[in-house]
Amino acid sequence: MSDIAVLGAGPAGLMTALKAREQGHEVTIFEASDRVGGMAASFEVAGQRVDFGSHRLHPATDPEIMSLIKSLLGDDLQTRERHGRIRLKNQWIGFPLRTLDMIKHLPIRFSGAVAFDTITKPLRSSRTSDFESEIQRRLGPTVAREFYGPYTTKLYGVDPSHLTTELSNRRVSAAGPLHIIKNAVRASRPEGRIFYYPRRGYGQIAESLAETAIDRGVKLELRSPARQVTTKQDRVEVTCGNTSIDVNTVFSSIPLNALIQTLDPPPPAELVTAIDRQRTRGMLIAHLVVPRSQYTPFDAHYFPGLDITTARLSEAKNYRDGDDPDDLTVLCAELACWVDDEIWNLPSEDIGQLVEEDLQRAGLPSTGHVHVEVRRLPSVYPVYEHSTVDAREVIDNWLHEPGRVVSLGRQGLGVPDNLHHVLAMGSRGAAALDASGLINQKAWQDSLSEFAQHVVQD
Repeated sequence: MSDIAVLGAGPAGLMTALKAREQGHEVTIFEASDRVGGMAASFEVAGQRVDFGSHRLHPATDPEIMSLIKSLLGDDLQTRERHGRIRLKNQWIGFPLRTLDMIKHLPIRFSGAVAFDTITKPLRSSRTSDFESEIQRRLGPTVAREFYGPYTTKLYGVDPSHLTTELSNRRVSAAGPLHIIKNAVRASRPEGRIFYYPRRGYGQIAESLAETAIDRGVKLELRSPARQVTTKQDRVEVTCGNTSIDVNTVFSSIPLNALIQTLDPPPPAELVTAIDRQRTRGMLIAHLVVPRSQYTPFDAHYFPGLDITTARLSEAKNYRDGDDPDDLTVLCAELACWVDDEIWNLPSEDIGQLVEEDLQRAGLPSTGHVHVEVRRLPSVYPVYEHSTVDAREVIDNWLHEPGRVVSLGRQGLGVPDNLHHVLAMGSRGAAALDASGLINQKAWQDSLSEFAQHVVQD
């Protein structure tokens, strides 16, 4: 009998499985798709490895987890220097922000307004009730109006005043303008801009975790979607695809709305209603095949303005020194949207043309793309609205009483966290298991409280 079942072979699920196996448990992972990695996977387009958007492994990664990844990937884990830029007030500003670049390229009127906001920060009210007012308090009305306001609207699909401070606490690390300046000074040095990226794409991290887990005895079942999770007095019967096993504990990293549909006995109606009410924004990932060796030297372009539909454009070649074709490059455009809205159902070539028009409006050259491939991700950005605060409280209370079914990861907890955060979740989940394969409820509740303090690294 397997002791532990893991639903979902994304980073959180893979780390949970690997660490649980290291503790001596028998572990089976079930994954609905034909590959591991979830949204952190890589795949080929026109012979080039690409990702589901722009991803990086941050230096903020827990040292123990970073050590594990470095040991698994070896020289394939490359240390890179970030080289992105933001289109702000029709100007290109280097990202991460750097002091000299800001002085040279930010409009004087904009810089003057930010300086005034910095001086008057002590006069602003400390009482905030929403994302918009919290960003104004911290960074001033100018930054809120020109950057965070429109970019947040673009990503989350609602006015920032409708979003709670929970989102600003999780998504915005800067406490004030001086914090931004301090970060800009640090980023002015090459060592202040580093990140880590695998030679064969971001998905190589998940692939190496999966390979290592299998080598150590974890069983991986692909194309095996979760069908039923039946909790009994002394075990859990898990049916995924055509396989049924009895286990002591289930770790689920699949979306909560998918998990609750499998549960027997069914969860409380209040929970089902709460999960239905909690909205999550989807995203189109459009890969444009461009017949040239390089489109630009930048790894990523950010478009906060609402005049452009694309939120971010990245170029996989520029993230690594890899075995990429010499005669083409693949661009990745990210377009946030609601599932089934107008652009969600557009044909791939129409989406490619939309991106092309966006880039021309931004002053970038025509891509001359010869092919477009689109991936549709229905669950990317959890929308923390005032109207659903009570629903999230119901969900959170349920997550804190996991019993034999533990939900974790970005999808399982409905959070916007980075890869290093969800890897830490998997490690902590396995650490909360006792020798019999049961979860230590207090240890897991403490972990959830720590996860709530995660702040996304941009």
